[in-house]
Amino acid sequence: MPEAQPVHVLKGIRLTEKTAFLAEAKNVYAFKVPLGATKHDIKKAVEAAFGVRVVKVNTQTRVGQPRRFKMQHSMTGDIKQALVKLHDEDRISLY
Repeated sequence: MPEAQPVHVLKGIRLTEKTAFLAEAKNVYAFKVPLGATKHDIKKAVEAAFGVRVVKVNTQTRVGQPRRFKMQHSMTGDIKQALVKLHDEDRISLY
């Protein structure tokens, strides 16, 4: 099976106060990824896209929440994010 390109694995970087603190203090960066992405795919994509060494990948999947607007019931979409820890000597420029 062909490997997925980094463009298809990494949807974007999650930039919040918490993730900015993690990037500065612990060298951990958060990325939005598709629900079907594995840790191995994420590691290869980050290494290829940014030219850094990945030490560890943690993933979190948030299940969609029920929402209601008047008489219409719906669900928000599921979201998966990856927390990627880089080697101490490597950095990704966020700004």
